[in-house]
Amino acid sequence: MGICCSKAKAPAGDLDDGEQGFPWMHDDQFHHHLWTSAAVSMHTKQGWKGANQDAMTVSQDFAGHKGHIFCGVFDGHGPLGREVARRVRDTLPLKLSSALKPKTEEDPSTHTSELTTEEDHSSNTDLNSCDKSDSTSFSDDTTDEKLLLSTWKNIFMKAFDQVDEELRQHSGIDCICSGTTAVTVVRQGDHLIIANLGDSRAVLCTRDSKDRMIAVQLTTDLKPDLPSELARILNCKGRVFAMDDEPDVPRMWLPDQDAPGLAMARAFGDFCLKNHGLICTPEVYYRKLSEKDEFLVLATDGIWDVLSNKEVVKIVSSASDPSKAARQLIDRAVRSWRRKYPTSMVDDCAVVCLFLNRPASRPDEKAPQAVSSFTGSFRKVVSGGRGVEASEEGTTVWRALEGVARANSVMRLPRIGRVLSWRRRSSNSLMDEDDDDRD
Repeated sequence: MGICCSKAKAPAGDLDDGEQGFPWMHDDQFHHHLWTSAAVSMHTKQGWKGANQDAMTVSQDFAGHKGHIFCGVFDGHGPLGREVARRVRDTLPLKLSSALKPKTEEDPSTHTSELTTEEDHSSNTDLNSCDKSDSTSFSDDTTDEKLLLSTWKNIFMKAFDQVDEELRQHSGIDCICSGTTAVTVVRQGDHLIIANLGDSRAVLCTRDSKDRMIAVQLTTDLKPDLPSELARILNCKGRVFAMDDEPDVPRMWLPDQDAPGLAMARAFGDFCLKNHGLICTPEVYYRKLSEKDEFLVLATDGIWDVLSNKEVVKIVSSASDPSKAARQLIDRAVRSWRRKYPTSMVDDCAVVCLFLNRPASRPDEKAPQAVSSFTGSFRKVVSGGRGVEASEEGTTVWRALEGVARANSVMRLPRIGRVLSWRRRSSNSLMDEDDDDRD
């Protein structure tokens, strides 16, 4: 079964303001159980601008492969960013898992050869540049390694595209000017595959030749002013510029309107910009893990806007109780927001810390009863069907969602005429596709 920590509506008076539906956040037994079973610490905290739009998920024995794990963090934006983040959080793992099911008899992780590197950062490889890697960074035989990378890249790209298309057709969520980022990781033994969309980030803590802890950023923040992103946007008639009062925040705009002002170049949803350079294609990276790699941190930009990679690694590594490392990291980020930007509103924060050198043990028979030890309010949520859900093939799923920063991800909405025009074009396109299928 899976434990779902998603926010759900409860009777008035049952829940405290600001933490409604999230008693698990301060439930030590929940965090201990997550730590002992998956070697994971996770936490989220609402910012100061309304509902928390960040979401996250952790899936053990992913796609029915014992010992494999999937983690994801999602940062929603726009009027319905919270709903988009929740939707992607729930559907993306299912798409990836479905793509992996036919290959259960032949696990791709068993067909990889050893990677050797002269420098630590060289073992983190962007799949797009895989064939351009320096020959000294790899062993002589890298065919199986490249096959693994290529296979995972195709799986991620297809799954991301399917999720985005389902959002476009979802009648219950208006994604014209709402969307979400995603930074996800799949661990298969000592293979780490990361897919990134937007400006959330994955940072690895490893050790150098002198056994000192160092931070290695595994993903690129996909901002609109990156040369490759900017070229694509301009080629599609989109515009990129920063506002006068935010000279350090480049934004993406429609060709003929100063809207919506999206602070990233790739995202799920935001369909008003999909014809003008915004894409949902993730950048996919690979890392061959070694005994020097300690833990991985996935977090939304509420963390990275105020803390450096080095600071994040130091905070997590110094946590006296690793099961609470994510909570301590967010608490530190909130204090940094107040100190660095006293006139700005604190952003939503979501963090997943995956510890790599600690073998996760399966919980004993009594462990799942941890759900019943939650507060009365949470038990009511569970009884309503929102707290616990079954998952296929023995996969255990831990989820959470709460919801903008010093700089909003989306500045303003396009004029209503533009929105209606987009809806008509989208509707006509779907009707044409149906006619072609009937013909």
